[in-house]
Amino acid sequence: MKTLKYRYYLRIDFDRPVTQHSFTVRCMPQADDRQMPLQQNISIMPKEFLRENRDSFDNAYFFGRAQNPHTLFEVVSEGLIRTGLSNAVKAQETYRLGMFALQTDYTRPGTGLRAFFDALTVPAVGGSVEKSLYLMEKLCAAFSYAQGKTDISTTAEQAWRLGCGVCQDYSHILLSLCRMAGIKARYVAGMLIGEGLSHAWIEVEDGGYWYGLDPTNGVRVAEDHIKISHGRDYADCLLNQGVFTGTAQQKQTVSVSVEEAEH
Repeated sequence: MKTLKYRYYLRIDFDRPVTQHSFTVRCMPQADDRQMPLQQNISIMPKEFLRENRDSFDNAYFFGRAQNPHTLFEVVSEGLIRTGLSNAVKAQETYRLGMFALQTDYTRPGTGLRAFFDALTVPAVGGSVEKSLYLMEKLCAAFSYAQGKTDISTTAEQAWRLGCGVCQDYSHILLSLCRMAGIKARYVAGMLIGEGLSHAWIEVEDGGYWYGLDPTNGVRVAEDHIKISHGRDYADCLLNQGVFTGTAQQKQTVSVSVEEAEH
């Protein structure tokens, strides 16, 4: 087990005042079998109206409105969390697991990913974790990490054809491969010790439990990972989204820090 100190910071600067700003923010680490928040503080400005709720995947989120003119939107989420309590999370509402076996617009394979999958020899025996580890190993050998080549709209097939991408792309590709293999798998957004930005990985269902795999680093999810939210793909796990009235251009700054807390 580890106790991690985390801080998520989001700043949006508008070049002219905006009004009627409605927003949704997901930046609160989950409490589950694998991790337990010890301290949590969140500040959202402006906050003329602010409420906490849970989405259909049981992820905590804040939604709010800032109707008056403003040129700055700022979010700070920080606290302490204990990780590594377990290597798996018990699946809730098992009747809903079928959705995680279905491809989405982000993960749906094209000819490139299908050809790659068809050339693999997925183990015929063993559970979903063992098969997913095999798929992750093959993905890591064939795909490279590179920033600036993809963006948040890039699909698994598009990233695969480029041959490189970031954590979102690694996760979407592994989701696609798992689902082609008949494995229920879901996308996870979170934070990782030593990273300066948010991170993404996947979880696969095996025997009524979810097990985390981090394909960007080719490892199982362990004590250094902090989970925020999960869903079918990136679109279900947006850390922030919003709409406003005005013609302003916006500049977004995000920084994440995670370090082991001093004892």
